[in-house]
Amino acid sequence: MNIKDFNEAIYASSNGVIVERRKNPIIPIIILLAGVALLVANTFVPSVIEYNNIKSVLVLAGGLTTIVGIAYCAVSIFGRGVPYHKGEKCALVQRQYSFDRAQLQKVVSAVEKCDKIALDAIDESDIAGVSVICCYSPNGNYCVMQAFAYEDFVYQSITKLCEKE
Repeated sequence: MNIKDFNEAIYASSNGVIVERRKNPIIPIIILLAGVALLVANTFVPSVIEYNNIKSVLVLAGGLTTIVGIAYCAVSIFGRGVPYHKGEKCALVQRQYSFDRAQLQKVVSAVEKCDKIALDAIDESDIAGVSVICCYSPNGNYCVMQAFAYEDFVYQSITKLCEKE
């Protein structure tokens, strides 16, 4: 089982309603520019003994903010996109559930009905004998899920991809 494979299955089965979309890089660019601005502001502080602490703080804060901005820019530009619902105009929330094997019938029943509320009511386990990947819109109008069972050292699909509009 791989989340990327699950996402590809969602994109293929949705007839263009669900697409992969990257996050907007505007916020990371603003963070990067703020860090650079702090480093540039350091050059305008006079090099007098009374201002040494201010200069140190500006260099530290500017350097850290610049590094975070660079990392955040790299992730938003080169990272994997998230499932986006064109009709709802929102990114889908993705969650992976883990259940004990004893819960198999309840889990399969909830997944086949595509009932996220019933799935939330089932007690989760630290040992993932049965796993469910679920993508849903924040307002709850759209939901897609699939269940997998851990067999022979790999996760095997035990239900088809279930979708609720």
